[in-house]
Amino acid sequence: MTENLREILLGGQSFSWREENGVFSAALNNKVYRIRTIDDAKDDPYLRRYFDLDFDYEKAREIIKQKDEVLKKAVEQVGLLRILKQDEWTTVISFILSQNNNIKRITKLYNTLSSAYGKEIEPGYYSFPTPEDFKGVKEEDLRALGVGFRAPFILSAIENKDLFEEIKTLNYDDAFNRLQEVKGIGPKVASCILIFGYGRREGFPIDTWMRQCLSTYYPDVDISYFKPYPALCQQYLFSFMRGKDKE
Repeated sequence: MTENLREILLGGQSFSWREENGVFSAALNNKVYRIRTIDDAKDDPYLRRYFDLDFDYEKAREIIKQKDEVLKKAVEQVGLLRILKQDEWTTVISFILSQNNNIKRITKLYNTLSSAYGKEIEPGYYSFPTPEDFKGVKEEDLRALGVGFRAPFILSAIENKDLFEEIKTLNYDDAFNRLQEVKGIGPKVASCILIFGYGRREGFPIDTWMRQCLSTYYPDVDISYFKPYPALCQQYLFSFMRGKDKE
């Protein structure tokens, strides 16, 4: 099964990538990566980890398909998905930006912060700013860039930067609760951060799309139903629901 690379990179897991003429590119790890297919990532150690290439997604996909007809249809329509293993800090700020937002606007804000506070790696490509890059930034500076009500949340994350290192040592439930001590991080954002930044596949973020999905197809189902791959089930259902909306 061929990976749905466009959905993996542009479907809401990451906001780092852009696509032009079939080439996906992003400034990551202090360099610019350009790929056309997942095969282009296999021999690069950083991208191999980033795309989680050593996890058996084919096996997971087949198990998910057997759960019910909705998931079977979602898997077959969406294709092979992977869960990206991104930089933790970048993921924290990315999903703070995601609140009450859509993918296009989140990506624009991500790029605006990068060009304002990151380092230029190639013309037009900037690293995502680290907590140190944000040193001295004020709420009004962030609001001037268009982040709106999310500005104090970004500042809270900067102030709590050491917490994000601590998260690595905690079990899922403790990490989930600890993240929500940061201003602006609620259950959905905390779950996204743990999945896409810390590789915690136990998460199941519930946003507008997923509320609609659960109320329509799984009104009496507990989230434990989606084990052993809840995060991957969520990604398939999320992509499936967005695809239905475009039909």
